[in-house]
Amino acid sequence: MTETPDDVLDIDINDLTIAEVVEIEDLTGMPLDALGQDDKPKGRMLQALAYISKRRDDPSFTFEDAGALKISTTSSRPSPTPGAE
Repeated sequence: MTETPDDVLDIDINDLTIAEVVEIEDLTGMPLDALGQDDKPKGRMLQALAYISKRRDDPSFTFEDAGALKISTTSSRPSPTPGAE
C-alpha cells in the first residue's frame, strides 16, 4: 500500500463515526450530504473532513491546520505496484 503524504487529504467518508459526522455538521452548518450537492459550497466541508481525519492521528491538529492541506482524489493517486503490499 502506498503511503499518503501528511499534507494530502485522503479520507473514506464511510469510515466516519456518527459523532464525527455531527462535529462536521456543527463546524460547517451543513449536512454531510451537502458535499455531493452541486449548489453547496465545498471548502468548509472539505476542511472539516480533513480536520476530523487528521485529528485521529494527531490530537493537536487544528481546524486551521486543515485549511493548509492539499486534496488528492482517488483517480489522481498512482496505482500501487503489484506485489508491493
